[in-house]
Amino acid sequence: MSERRWGLARRTVVRTGRVLRFVGYFAVRLLQANLVVAWEILTPGCRLCPAVVRVPLRAVTEGEIAAVTLAVSLTPGTLALAVHRDPVALSVHGMYAADPVAFRRKVAELERWVLAAVRPVDHPPQSRRRPRRRCPDPTRRWR
Repeated sequence: MSERRWGLARRTVVRTGRVLRFVGYFAVRLLQANLVVAWEILTPGCRLCPAVVRVPLRAVTEGEIAAVTLAVSLTPGTLALAVHRDPVALSVHGMYAADPVAFRRKVAELERWVLAAVRPVDHPPQSRRRPRRRCPDPTRRWR
């Protein structure tokens, strides 16, 4: 087998492992969040502490940002409200966000798992900036 094939096979195995680990992690987190929300519904009293927290992202590409946003929104008790461009951040509404620092940490951990699953195996360091897209001027008339 050539060196190129070995590299492709290794990347495929590593990527598959990362995706499977993310699916397992997300399934456990999804179950925990569902149980917390169900317990809140079934028991009287109010343990809710809703808040909107701005979470800085390490995601670089539009696809990575979309994957993180979807993962956050799929988790019961959280909802992604807005993506901020410069610097890249995500506004997240949490039902149980009494401690914003701990809530940010949970979202950052979810982001780390998502990025490990969606990024290529030989991804460059985190410090790489996302390429800027040129947006059309909204005041300009289209012809």
